[in-house]
Amino acid sequence: MLTDPGFASNSTNHTVETAQRLLREGRVAEAERAFLDVLAAQPEQAEALRFLAKAAMARGDTGAAIEWLNRAAVVDRNDIGVLMELGVAYRIADRFDASRYVFERALELSEGHNTTARLLLANVLELDERPEMALIQYFRAILDAQRTGHWLDDNSTQEGLRPLVQHAMQYVFEGRRAWFSGVLERFRDEMPSAELDRIDRTLAIYLHDSNERPADPRQRPTMLYVPDLGAAPVIGLSRFDWLAACTTCIAATSTEIDTCLALHDKPSLSAFNLGMVKDDETVDSESVLSRVRRMAIYHHGIPLEGIRQQAPQLLAAMVNMPLVRIPQHSPDAEIIAIGPAMQASTPFGRSNSRCGIVIALPGSAPIEITIGGELHGLQEGEALVFDSSFGVEYSNGCDSEARLLASEIWHPDLTPFEREALTALTVAIVDFDTKLEQA
Repeated sequence: MLTDPGFASNSTNHTVETAQRLLREGRVAEAERAFLDVLAAQPEQAEALRFLAKAAMARGDTGAAIEWLNRAAVVDRNDIGVLMELGVAYRIADRFDASRYVFERALELSEGHNTTARLLLANVLELDERPEMALIQYFRAILDAQRTGHWLDDNSTQEGLRPLVQHAMQYVFEGRRAWFSGVLERFRDEMPSAELDRIDRTLAIYLHDSNERPADPRQRPTMLYVPDLGAAPVIGLSRFDWLAACTTCIAATSTEIDTCLALHDKPSLSAFNLGMVKDDETVDSESVLSRVRRMAIYHHGIPLEGIRQQAPQLLAAMVNMPLVRIPQHSPDAEIIAIGPAMQASTPFGRSNSRCGIVIALPGSAPIEITIGGELHGLQEGEALVFDSSFGVEYSNGCDSEARLLASEIWHPDLTPFEREALTALTVAIVDFDTKLEQA
């Protein structure tokens, strides 16, 4: 006699309901048998598989739990909840490679947003003795969680996660300090500790180990603040004996600058290949003068390919400037063309260890420059050097275009040794932040 399909289905549902009722009543062993009956009739019943895995874990039978959860994962390969439980089971069984793979899959399915999966992934990496990778994942998990209002205190942290979150915060606190302090160790072997004092204080401020603040509240460096460099928005030109000759050399490149700005306005311009511009394209000169144009020369320390081709003399002239040269970070340099009645601003600089330098190019209209609320005028051929942590604003009140060359140089009060140490520290910070962003 054939079984009525409808009856079989109802019978299975009744068994699930029975198992759930037994579980609510605290009759765990009976609930487990009921869920086993469910699987006998319905092998892919996910709730039963997950319960049996949980029961096996409670008995310390991690192997059985992994088997149940793998079956559940096959039923729905995109079930993040199952993957999280499976990852934990693998972690308890010290099967770190499998656990890492499962947590990475859960993180991928959540498009990187599941901070618990990232936290557990970091813990697996730590247990697997991969401290650098663990540090990055722990820190990223904390940052992402806190951006959404979680893990700020006990009340905003899920109770079951609190011990691991607290551990992660301590791990990050110690790990970041070790990461960056280690970069400076070779300098300690080379120079007396007094020579490294300002750099040590700089790192302490960056890591929030110190409450030291900028000497002037108008200073707002976005990355590093170096103490005891003074707090003058503008720095006297007499400090730069190379500047006059450099300005003269740059003035001789006006034809190259005109070419670069003309190419900048071509609709087909690529910032990485000025040679792609077509010769038959034209631009309305009035529309050009009515706006602000920025033509990058260096970006994160790399001269753009079009500049190499179109302005070799300009690049050669800039070689004599003490530009802040840090791999994959600086200098940044640009030509800024500001139309009549237009303003342009640059955000606060990355560090007061760098000075902004602007040179009014040949044919430039007079320009007003505001640094830290202080107004300065600049005429064609003149230069201005300022602490970039104060920020800068340009204003053109004339009826012709103002043209500036803007870049960043080292603060003159830094010793060569301090520049080298800051370079190494900045490279480490950029490397860390890049890994963090890619995690």
